[in-house]
Amino acid sequence: MTTHTRAKNPVKGVERAFHILETVEEHHNLRLTDIAAEVGLARSTTHRYLKTLESMGYLVRDDNQYTLSHQFLRFATHVRTRDPRYSLIDEKVQQLAQETGELVQFIIEEHGQTIYVLQSIGENGVQINTKLGKSDPVHTTAAGKAILSTWSTAEVDNLIDEYGLPELTPQSITSRDELFEEIDRIQTRGYSVNNQENVDGLKAVSVPIMDSRDRALGSLSVSGPTHRMKGDWFTDELPDLLLGISNELELNFRYLQQSSPK
Repeated sequence: MTTHTRAKNPVKGVERAFHILETVEEHHNLRLTDIAAEVGLARSTTHRYLKTLESMGYLVRDDNQYTLSHQFLRFATHVRTRDPRYSLIDEKVQQLAQETGELVQFIIEEHGQTIYVLQSIGENGVQINTKLGKSDPVHTTAAGKAILSTWSTAEVDNLIDEYGLPELTPQSITSRDELFEEIDRIQTRGYSVNNQENVDGLKAVSVPIMDSRDRALGSLSVSGPTHRMKGDWFTDELPDLLLGISNELELNFRYLQQSSPK
């Protein structure tokens, strides 16, 4: 489940409602008793929340089991289509997946987490738990580190202070000094790598995709198992391929901005 820093004065009702929605999304087809146990609320309290969310059209009840309604497609569609640049990126994600045969993703940063926005699985691509909308600590992914490489030192320091550097695998970066050393390496070569820092047995290469203000819109990433992600393919060919595509996308973004109505 997604975790964020708590607001100083949170509205309990809002927190509880979204906790319930996240629980239903995570576990699927849950009954009242199971939801109450998961969120730590009394059955009667949980029932009131469920009935309210159902009446608003955000939950569906079938045989006393609750699931998310299709109302959420409206929100997902809005997020996916509000930025015209995403359609250009999606074309490249599909192209890269076909060309490399691997898992290709476009990833952004929000609230100290990487969010998986676009994805395509090539012929040999690995099936891992990175469904669209899923989040991971930003420092544990090649994509997240690529984005951090475009930030100022103060911005990275603030992120560490607020969210910490949690360890997902024994290879995860967990110290401030180590992260800044990694950022220096990324800035020098222009791309980032992930050596089993997020998922054991998985490596990745990623490059930032910059917007017209020289801020990272997100990053493009190719992931695969360690036995394939090695040698010149991993250290030279994939980075060159990604860097070429990032340059092409950034040129297209400029044209898109110039041609858009003022």
